[in-house]
Amino acid sequence: MRADGTVEPIHPAGGQLIGILRNPQFAQVSARLSAGDALLLYTDGLTEARTPTGSMLDEDGLTAHLAAAGPTSADSLLTTVHDLITALGTGVSDDTAVLALSVPPATRTPFSGSLGAA
Repeated sequence: MRADGTVEPIHPAGGQLIGILRNPQFAQVSARLSAGDALLLYTDGLTEARTPTGSMLDEDGLTAHLAAAGPTSADSLLTTVHDLITALGTGVSDDTAVLALSVPPATRTPFSGSLGAA
């Protein structure tokens, strides 16, 4: 989630269930967060949840929900996801874990010095 409210999904290639396979393959991806940006990590229990119409929420549905809410901090992302899970009710049938990280927005401090030469 960028500071301007846009959502940029990140899709690591590969990756496998951890803890069940003897030699799982780990996927890696890099992303740079700037001031005001936030990152949401989640398990498939969230995107595989069922909406009231019976369809899966999926990544597009989650992206649309986050974009409409416009959260840009870790706290607001978690609140938005909690509200979504609560609204889906029994549609959430798998365990769901989320982790949110954010970079505080940039703040400007008034300049109190002199620009002249000494």
